[in-house]
Amino acid sequence: MVSTMRCNTDYIQLLWNKLAEQDAVYRAVLAGDCANVCHTPYQDSTYGTQDANYRNRMRLAYYLLYADIREEEPIHFLFREELKDRQTNGFQGIGHGLNVLTVLLRFHNASGKYNSLFQQAKMANFDCAAGYDIDVEIDADLNSNDLLGCIYLAQDLNYPDVMGSLVDRWKASVIEWTDTNRNMLLRFNTTLNRHAENEAIHKQILASSLSGSTFQIASAYKQLIEYYIGQQDYFSAEHYLTELTTQYNLTDIRPFRLFSYFLEYALEIIANVPESAPRLWPWAKSELKRTTHKFGNLYTKGIAAAKTAKDSYARKLEAEYLLWKRRFKIK
Repeated sequence: MVSTMRCNTDYIQLLWNKLAEQDAVYRAVLAGDCANVCHTPYQDSTYGTQDANYRNRMRLAYYLLYADIREEEPIHFLFREELKDRQTNGFQGIGHGLNVLTVLLRFHNASGKYNSLFQQAKMANFDCAAGYDIDVEIDADLNSNDLLGCIYLAQDLNYPDVMGSLVDRWKASVIEWTDTNRNMLLRFNTTLNRHAENEAIHKQILASSLSGSTFQIASAYKQLIEYYIGQQDYFSAEHYLTELTTQYNLTDIRPFRLFSYFLEYALEIIANVPESAPRLWPWAKSELKRTTHKFGNLYTKGIAAAKTAKDSYARKLEAEYLLWKRRFKIK
């Protein structure tokens, strides 16, 4: 039987209804079926060793916390499985699951019998050694979360349907749309794959930046151009890149990484849209020549753009890139 709780708001109820689905997983664990939560390593091409059941364990841990279920053996089992992941995970990290399970297991540690297990968690990886707190505190009352807290929790638990509904509630509750709120919505939309909504938000941020410093203006342009490149809308990306480079004096930001992004964007646009080369390559080539601290992406993208523009400068860049790789012992 699913554990019940009194929910103070409709958004708490919405999240709880989803989280309560973990009751079936909990019953399965009690019956000896741990397939959905046991440590199940696999190899990811980017992050190395990962655990296919990491999020499943975290969901169950949060359910046990908020449902006020303190059964010792399942919690002990889940902690040990989480510890295996922390010790072998290629991304390392602490993870919310370990923190929640630490809180739950401490209920059974009055005699100190799990102290050695907590110490193993502390030494599980570099991040745990630096930041894992055996005395971590987490409010066991789901009702203590505000609307934003529920959104972040739904995001961590990978409940996009619930998160989407909560984000819609949050949007309706916003009285003043500041850039802080706009950037928060951008992040929510990106998680929810609501990319189409982000175009208008980026433009609003750009409009509000125009009374600020060159750095603030350029930062807003960066977000918008990056958005268009991510959507493979190179025509719009070129439009705003050209607007920035022709209407603003970027001397103040040239020493910063921010400026290098615009050079990368120009090179990427050229490589993907050859007809843009006559418009963008002269500026991009000039900036490449004056850049004394090139890095991998500038070399590879610069070479591709130069070849697209049919410019022999590509050979010079290739020679420089080879020397750069040798210097840093990169194959």
